[in-house]
Amino acid sequence: MLLGFKRCMLFGALLVVCSLTRAGPLEEWLVPAASELSWLDEHRIELSARVQAGLMHNDNGSDNVFPTGFFNINEGFTLNRAEVLAERSLRSSYKPRVGPFPGDTPDSWDWGFLIQGRYGEDFSRTYGFDDEWGINQDGRRVWILPQWFVKAYAPWGGGTTFQFGTWFTNIGNEIGAPVDPPSPFYSHSYAMLYGPSKHFGGLLSTRFPVDKKYGLWGVEVGIVQGWNNLQDNNSEKSLITGLQWRSSDMKLWVDFESIWGNEQSEDGIVDQRPFVAVSRHNDQLFRQFHSLTVTQWFGEERDLRVVFNAVYGEQEGGDVVAGPGNPPGFLIVEDSQWYGWNISLLTAVSENLQLGVRAEWLKDKDGAYFLFPEGRYSALTASVAWYPQPWLRIRPEIRYDRYSGPGKPFGGRLPTFLNGTEDEQMLFSVDATFFL
Repeated sequence: MLLGFKRCMLFGALLVVCSLTRAGPLEEWLVPAASELSWLDEHRIELSARVQAGLMHNDNGSDNVFPTGFFNINEGFTLNRAEVLAERSLRSSYKPRVGPFPGDTPDSWDWGFLIQGRYGEDFSRTYGFDDEWGINQDGRRVWILPQWFVKAYAPWGGGTTFQFGTWFTNIGNEIGAPVDPPSPFYSHSYAMLYGPSKHFGGLLSTRFPVDKKYGLWGVEVGIVQGWNNLQDNNSEKSLITGLQWRSSDMKLWVDFESIWGNEQSEDGIVDQRPFVAVSRHNDQLFRQFHSLTVTQWFGEERDLRVVFNAVYGEQEGGDVVAGPGNPPGFLIVEDSQWYGWNISLLTAVSENLQLGVRAEWLKDKDGAYFLFPEGRYSALTASVAWYPQPWLRIRPEIRYDRYSGPGKPFGGRLPTFLNGTEDEQMLFSVDATFFL
């Protein structure tokens, strides 16, 4: 208890000091070093860093904040991430995984890359890669490389890009990074939890060369190893598709993305979570996931934003039942579906203050998620994002979750599938993110 109190005091003191200081972002703090590295500017290579930490507390007397803590499990202080990014951006009319942008089509080829290294509790490890590092075997906090890829631009059509490596998914509204948009809240929606977080493979993206009065159109097609893995357990790949449309004034965005492929797990290996289905006859077990996101900005200053996201997923069942000691439904043996929606309203009340509220609902019809009981999950989240400095965001948040079904997903101890005690939870949190 004393250690937790000291961490809370240290966290608070750090926020106060950083909010009052006049220091700037990373390049201003490292002026002498930056002058020595002028070649980075010559080659358009940008170095940046992000540090995110938070405090969480629930109302049910349990130390466990799962599942609404998502990447985080325990109450108290959490170091979400301390990460460094090195990137060479593309000169392009299309930003991969984001969509098409207005403007002329650059007529020159270009190339770039992104390498991201992280230490923290938002592990998001890649099966067959950093999940096997010995340094990560016993720690609550882990070292990972969540993204590493090369990318290229070609002046084909309205502008075409290609990237290859490991990258955060383009499927869904939110991503595993603390940037807004698309992730304005500290907690994440169930829609994100039930979708993929990253892929290893290749992604081709292009902007259609159509008249601006019809809006901006983009399409993405990718071939990847599957969900969150570099090492695949079957000989087939998964297909990613995406269709994007932007109004000519860029105030209305519509995105529809999907992933399709056989995703059966290997008997005795459940690392490829959260949907685990095994066939003793090596049958190919098909999985699909779809996401529709509609975003509307209002006002000349675009200071009001409404985001609606709907998802649907399905996993074909296997014929291997989980052994004793595992939660019922840990292995999927019948075709299982999950679907839901969430809607967010975000408004900037001043230059450095944003208010946000999110409502959501999701039904896991057959208990497909490996640690969740079947049933209906709903939540209401409210947050305030305050920027005392352009490079510092402080974000208090309150979230209420309610479950309806045969289980008890909240409270108790992990896994709550077996040990949960509550069907609702109130979560209080505050996080600070430094964009350096």
